Amino acid sequence: MRTLDKKLLRDVWRMRLHAAGVALVLGCGLSVLVMAVGMRGSMERTRTAYYAERHMADIAVSLVRAPERIAQRLADAPGVQAVETRVSGIALLDLAGVDEPPSARLVSLPRDGRPRVNDLTLTRGRWPDPARADEILLSQAFADANHIEPGDRLAATMYGRRQNLLVVGVANSPEFVFVAAPGELFRQADRFGVIWMGREALARAYDLDGAFNDAVFTLGRNANPAETIAAIDRILEPYGSTGAYGRDRMLSDRFLSEELRQLSTMAAFIPALFLITAAFLVNIALGRVIATERSNIGLLKAFGYSNAAVAWHYAKSALIFAAIGAFLGSAAGIALGRAVADIYRDYYHFPRLDFAASPASFIGAWAAGFAAALAGCLGSVLRAARLAPAAALTPPRPTAFFAASSGLADFAAKLDAKSRIIMRRIVRFPRRAGTTALGVAFAIALLVVARTFPAEMDYLLDVNFGVANRQDVTLTFAEARDQGVLHHVERLPGVLYAEPFRIDDIIFRHNGRTVHEAVFGVSQIARLSRVVGANQEPLPPPVAGIALARALADKLDARPGDEIRIEQTRGQRLAAEVRVSAIVEPMIGSSAYMELGALSRLLHEPGRISGAHLMMDATQFEAFNHAIKRIPAIAGASYIGQAEATMRREFEEGVGVMNYIYAAFAAIMAGGVAFSAARITLAEQERDLATLRVLGFTRTEVSYILIGELMALALLAVPAGIAFGTLLAIWLMQLFQTDMYAFPFVFNPSGYAFAIGFTLACVAAAAFVVRTGIDKLDMIGVLKARD
Repeated sequence: MRTLDKKLLRDVWRMRLHAAGVALVLGCGLSVLVMAVGMRGSMERTRTAYYAERHMADIAVSLVRAPERIAQRLADAPGVQAVETRVSGIALLDLAGVDEPPSARLVSLPRDGRPRVNDLTLTRGRWPDPARADEILLSQAFADANHIEPGDRLAATMYGRRQNLLVVGVANSPEFVFVAAPGELFRQADRFGVIWMGREALARAYDLDGAFNDAVFTLGRNANPAETIAAIDRILEPYGSTGAYGRDRMLSDRFLSEELRQLSTMAAFIPALFLITAAFLVNIALGRVIATERSNIGLLKAFGYSNAAVAWHYAKSALIFAAIGAFLGSAAGIALGRAVADIYRDYYHFPRLDFAASPASFIGAWAAGFAAALAGCLGSVLRAARLAPAAALTPPRPTAFFAASSGLADFAAKLDAKSRIIMRRIVRFPRRAGTTALGVAFAIALLVVARTFPAEMDYLLDVNFGVANRQDVTLTFAEARDQGVLHHVERLPGVLYAEPFRIDDIIFRHNGRTVHEAVFGVSQIARLSRVVGANQEPLPPPVAGIALARALADKLDARPGDEIRIEQTRGQRLAAEVRVSAIVEPMIGSSAYMELGALSRLLHEPGRISGAHLMMDATQFEAFNHAIKRIPAIAGASYIGQAEATMRREFEEGVGVMNYIYAAFAAIMAGGVAFSAARITLAEQERDLATLRVLGFTRTEVSYILIGELMALALLAVPAGIAFGTLLAIWLMQLFQTDMYAFPFVFNPSGYAFAIGFTLACVAAAAFVVRTGIDKLDMIGVLKARD
């Protein structure tokens, strides 16, 4: 082994505690990088394989009714590889032991075997017998949430007919990895599921014998999706088609795509904080080593070692720190990735989801770690390389001091002797103090960001369920009804107030742009479900014109006063020009809003409503639930209190786990920075502290100087940490915004208090650990040592 390499190992061993701090901080950042990049790749591969294995649809279309003979024309459309015509609908369910009736999407199974498009994965039980009309498959998420097993029975109201069904199997489909009730963007696994049953039985229930109202397609390798969609629309236009669409409008695939995008954001954001902090720690540690080894550097150069050899010798110390951190980060990233993969697999019910980070992920992580270490040591290494042998063998130039300003001098005069020592060290060594404070500020910023996530979720749910939607129950009709049905709804047990609404699927066109979205018809005097604008204030729907959600307006490049074209996708397929009267900023959804009567008149269907929002007498829910189970016209009932509870529970389970991880990482960052700074401060002040002990200062008083400097720097870091964390939180919320969710920044006082208190506690704990070194000071040896 070369002489310099032996010295390198001795130096690294002497700096082992600093190396541990650097490696832990670096490992935290790289573990998130490995987890996020690996998880994104694993989910992308799983999705691709799952879609390919189960023939996930590339295009889907819904319609009113088309004869089965049209299926051949659809199969002959350009680019179509396979087509599956189906019967589908929505049913209200009656489960034993469940008072509030859930709903389900009904999808037919082909007569001759398994689906050619959107095939199913059977998780337990068996496939339905085509000869048995009552046998069904149930989606796994719904079955697990309601503890339903093969052999259990349930009742369903389908298109006005009540039918008893036998569950013979539980299955999953790539079409429904994420399932939400129509018009909702929240998953409620116990309230809405999917039922697959025989084609004949479902066709009879919906009066669609020899016909279909739904079709899904897979495309050939070189197909042009736009051309295929146009051909399908031309074929199905006479049959009430709502317009064919690709995966970008399939709710399940949209959620998966947004999840992948958020993993990419996480991979870029979180590790950067730790890499920067690790670079600072390397800078502090190597700067101290090189400062104390001036004479050794001079001797090495005097013995003929080149500037490059000396520089590389010290750079290798940083690279060893980085290698240890990269190894820890890689191992922790794999463990974290496997845990997150289990969460995703259970949430989306993939048949299989194994975490596997690609070699490129590890290469990137190691490269990022080495780059951070080299960036941190660059200044110190260059100073060592430039140091002339003659200058290195002489004592270092004394520190240049300066006269303090009158204000600072007056403040120092009011302090006791020990506090003045602390203040002088901070003021006279600003670079060292600044790097320590900056590391602590990063830890505070990380926790501010971490605590912003649950605050955002609470705010989103508070606004959605407390301001925008204040109803107790929302009833959805099987098909649009005359507004007179509202009188019958008001006579249901426990109903105190009923508010009608309408929802239509619309094609919006403006400036050459086309967007498919929903438009909601809202009562002018809405009290329960209201349009929410900027500042989360409820707004009445426009008396004339249409209000667009910000995301929809951006897609259309529309502004207030613009004329946009809307086209109905059902019924008469009317088209009309309407003026944009307002842009609203809901936190959930990207729909459009009109006054209920104005929307009905525009579509030439006055007095038609899609459902009703209800205010209920809480003591009458049992009677109400019993009554609606017997009403064939009701397709679904959404209980807002249950929806809110489900959402809060799911957010708490998902965000809560990440909060613990962020808290642990912040503790490592703050503790690593404080521990490293305290160790260096103790090493630099050994002579001064020992002198104070010889002069009669107690251990407590000497410890006060060491701990007080660190706590003072931590307190100075608080404003910077808060400001930096706030800016990062605002920026990150903007990155996480999607077409479906918007996240305005929410100031969370308790989150800021936790970030500050937790970080200061970590700094204090690290300082007290290092303080034990004062008890072990060899006062005589230190005073005799050559500085």
